[in-house]
This record gives sequence, structure tokens and C-alpha cells, in this order.
Amino acid sequence: MPAVFNPASWTPVVLAWSFLLLLPFGRSSELPVFIMAILGGVLIWKHGKQAVWEGGAKTFSLLFLCIWIPIALSVPDSLWFKKSLSTALTYPRIYLAGIYLIWMLREDLARQRLLKLSAWLLLFWVVDALVQAVVGYDLLGFAYPDRLNGLFGPKNWKLGLTLAMLSPIVWEYVSRHGTKWQLALAWLGTAAVVLLASNRESWIVFALATLIWSWAYARRLGLHPARLLLPLILVAGLAGVVAYQTNPKFTQRVDQSMAVLDFSYEGLNRASSLRMHLWRNALTVMENHPLNGAGVRSYRYAYAQYAEADDPYVNPDGTGMAYAHQLMLEVGSETGMIGLVGLLAFFVIFIRSGRQLKTEDSLTWVAWLGAFVWLFPVNAHTAIYSAYWSLLLWWVLAVGMSRQMR
Repeated sequence: MPAVFNPASWTPVVLAWSFLLLLPFGRSSELPVFIMAILGGVLIWKHGKQAVWEGGAKTFSLLFLCIWIPIALSVPDSLWFKKSLSTALTYPRIYLAGIYLIWMLREDLARQRLLKLSAWLLLFWVVDALVQAVVGYDLLGFAYPDRLNGLFGPKNWKLGLTLAMLSPIVWEYVSRHGTKWQLALAWLGTAAVVLLASNRESWIVFALATLIWSWAYARRLGLHPARLLLPLILVAGLAGVVAYQTNPKFTQRVDQSMAVLDFSYEGLNRASSLRMHLWRNALTVMENHPLNGAGVRSYRYAYAQYAEADDPYVNPDGTGMAYAHQLMLEVGSETGMIGLVGLLAFFVIFIRSGRQLKTEDSLTWVAWLGAFVWLFPVNAHTAIYSAYWSLLLWWVLAVGMSRQMR
């Protein structure tokens, strides 16, 4: 059996891990996805229904169809036909790569290896970002710009949200292979980086991940969850106060967020970086394209078409904001009611699959948790249909389904 199809070898694990390794460096993470997609296609050709419609692969296939079918149906009358068509045609590569991941990670040993490699890589991200915060440059020489970004480089603000989403991988590994003080240090390190990355969406994701993971960890130790959560809340509050007093960039983000206490439209709009204005436009797009939306990835043209004359998000080239910055509004405006029905079905299937997971299986549990906190609907969101977030979201979904593959 070739090494790439042998779950007992390191090759599929390293291939899966290389996606995370290359994630900070532009589109280079597409390479391992492309390779896994080809291998996934080979698996489907060789094993047919067994590869796509049994165990976790069946759940993964259903989840994918809930998102991809509305994407395809949004294409015919899209306001940006070329982009919508290319998105619909290239999106299945993610599915094929996911099928490969699920098949190769069905063995406990493979999952344990991927958990270890991923946790150590994420810890390196944390150390690199903290070095950047302290000395002004990270280990690759990237300067500390408006927000902490570490290995992700200049003008790439994905570190905070990516780490917030993946942090449970670090905590789970350290909790099982380290001491309690090492776990506390790991949590403080990830918390510091997420805070200093100054992305308020990532703060919510991180807080939710901490709450759910800590609850499960406390139950594992036989403790009442409050005994663990209360100290964490106190430490997080103290860390926030220290960051507010010492980091001007963090201070500015907090002060801006406090405008929400005005309880007015203007205050909410200012606190959300003018997102109230943006979301109102998204609702207008949905009203005018109710069935299948304005077309996946075409929101920038729809936005400009329905924007007011003095809209701050309309560009000189006649385009507007690229996406709606909220999951349900993005899906509704780009793929319409069909997309929202698909998203509802996605959540039902996804939550049911999570209820079948056991926290004893470390990697699948924390991968599922990472997807859940990213998708949590009461938040602002990045673009679910964009290449970066699509690849990362479906990577964790596939890993989260692998335990059910038998």
C-alpha cells in the first residue's frame, strides 16, 4: 500500500498538517489541498460509496451539499457570473480533500500524531507573535503594524481569528501531555495573542471556545465547571486591564467598542466599524434577490448597486464591500433563501454530529469545537465563501468527522 494511503504511516498526517504549516503564507496552503483532493478522488474511484457515504464521511458529504448546492444555484443570474461560476466549479476540491482526510485519520494513531504536530505548530505561532509584541518584530522579521499578526505578515489580519478558532487544539494537547501550570501558560499565551491581534470577532470566538472547552475539561477532572471558569474570568479580566493600560492599539479597539453603550444607531454603527450601515445594505440586497441571491462572491457588485449616494463603502471603480461581515447576511445576500435553508440544514446536521462526539477523542472533539465557535451566528464574521476561510473551515470539519469513520 502506498504511504499516502496508509493511515499507519506519517505521510498522510504530515500532508494534513502541512495545510496548517503553510496557512500564514498566502495561497501556498492550496498546494496540500490540491494534493489531498487528487488522492480523495482516487479513494472515491477505488472505494465508491464506502468512501463518501459511511460514518463521518456521510455527515461530511451532507454538510458539504448544504453549502455547495446553494452556491451552484446562485450562479445563473449572478451579478458577477465569472466569479460565481469559478467558485462553484472549484469548491468541490475542498470536499475531495476532506474525504481524504476523513479516510486517512480514521486510525487513532494518525489523529494523535496530527494533534501533536498541530499543537506544537500553533504554540510556535504564539511564541512568534509574542516576540513581535515585545520587540516589535517577529522571528521572520515582520514588524508589529496596526495589529499583531506574527507569521501572517504585513496587512494580513487573520492571526487572531485563526488562533482563536484553533486554540482548543493547543489546550487539549497540553492538558493531556503536560502539567496544569503548562496548560495555564498555554491558555495565557493564546489569550494574549488573540487580545493583541485586536480583532473583536476573534475575542468572541476565543471566549466561547474557552467557555465550552473549560466546561468539558472541568467535567473530565470531576470538578464543577464554575470552579475552573471563575478563575479564568478573573485572569482574563486582569489581562484585559493590563493590555488596555499598556497597548495603545488594544486601547483604541476597546474604546471604539464602548460606543455601543450609547444604545443608539450611531453608537452601534461606530462601535461596529460602520457595520450597521453595511448590514442594512445586505438586507436590501436580500429583498431584491430573495430566492438564490445576488450570486456567490458577487456581493461587491450588489452592494454598489443598492448603496445610497453617500455610502462610505462604495469604491471609485463602482464596487462596494466584498462581503456582508455576518454569516447569515452573507449567505442570504449571496445565495438567497435557498442558501439560508441550506445553512439551517447544515447547523442541524452539524450540531447532531457534535452530540455524538466524545471528549475522550481529543482531536475530533476540538476540531468540531473550532468549527462551532467560528460559525457561532451571534457574531460578526469573515467571508465564509472566501478561499482562506473555506479551506480552514472545511479542514476542521473533516478532522472533526474522522472519528466516526469506520
